Amino acid sequence: MSKRRKALSKPTRKAVFSKTNGKCAYCGCKLAYDKMQVDHMQPLAQGGANELDNLWPACRSCNHKKGSSSLESFRAQVEKFPKVLMSDSITYRNAVRFGLVIENSHQVEFYFEKMEEANG
Repeated sequence: MSKRRKALSKPTRKAVFSKTNGKCAYCGCKLAYDKMQVDHMQPLAQGGANELDNLWPACRSCNHKKGSSSLESFRAQVEKFPKVLMSDSITYRNAVRFGLVIENSHQVEFYFEKMEEANG
């Protein structure tokens, strides 16, 4: 199978969209069908395939941040967000000091994983 990106058929895009009931597979935000991006969960560059079981709906933000990262690498990036914000953003540090933002660092569980747990 080719490891290049190719245009997806309408039925394939619809199947990807329905995998998570119209939500981003990672953060769980509601997606508009025409705004959905299709992510290769295992990137093509890392041996992933252009097959439905490797294609997941993603919001632009998650798809852009994940890029060609593996799922676990992306998870590690997301888990570091509070430290990065604390280091890089005076606004964030002030919001924490004033109690406007409460840090809640924890192991990240993606939306599709929560769905799989719920469906048993």
